[in-house]
Amino acid sequence: MKQNDAAAAKRLKRQKDILKKAAVALVSIVLLVVFLGPFICVVSASVQEEQTIKLGAFTLIPHDFTLQHYQDILAGGNGVVGFLQYIWNSVKVAVCVGLLSSVISIIAAYGLSRYQFKGKEAIAKSLLFSYAFPTILSLLPVYTLMAKTSLADTHLGLILVHTALVAPFCTWLLRSFFDSIPKEVEEAAMIDGAGRLRTIFFVLVPLVAAGLLAAGMYAIIYSWGEYMFSSITITSGALKPIPLGLSTFV
Repeated sequence: MKQNDAAAAKRLKRQKDILKKAAVALVSIVLLVVFLGPFICVVSASVQEEQTIKLGAFTLIPHDFTLQHYQDILAGGNGVVGFLQYIWNSVKVAVCVGLLSSVISIIAAYGLSRYQFKGKEAIAKSLLFSYAFPTILSLLPVYTLMAKTSLADTHLGLILVHTALVAPFCTWLLRSFFDSIPKEVEEAAMIDGAGRLRTIFFVLVPLVAAGLLAAGMYAIIYSWGEYMFSSITITSGALKPIPLGLSTFV
């Protein structure tokens, strides 16, 4: 009797687990459709005839499949110019922002993690507190600074602006990773003859690789999609990143 009850309990538990997994799978599929639906519609519309799109008659499964739109964009047909140049500009700026902000954040985060000085915690808290203010308030000062330093309408100026916008968050993120590493690790490296910078970049950085990857990706993604500061820093058509370039197509 007890064995039957135990077997029944196991079956009931197994059924509940199956139902729970099925519910999770169903919810996941619904969310996937909701979030990917618009993207799929856009991709589907991009391979249909222009007249079909203008009339709003495009379907999820294309009936008049064409790659003409991609050919126009990539080969410069139908009056479209500069798209590949915009892509290259964004790649160059975003990668430079990712590298520069990573180096700055590593050094700043290490200093906040390892050194003891007056106002240390206030500085650490201000890194995130600065994001509480709308960045649009700094548009005029940034533009004035760029103009006075001859950095306006240059990729270098845009890289410096984007780095200044992302470095505080990256520093705050990396500090927690440095805090989790025992000081004995770097002390052992220094005893073996490694200098401070060598210890940071060759011993500690590999240990915080996950945090560094997250910080670098955040910087690159932010720089890639940033529009507001790009629009006041870059005015030349040949220097525009992809957000500004796409706005000209509209």
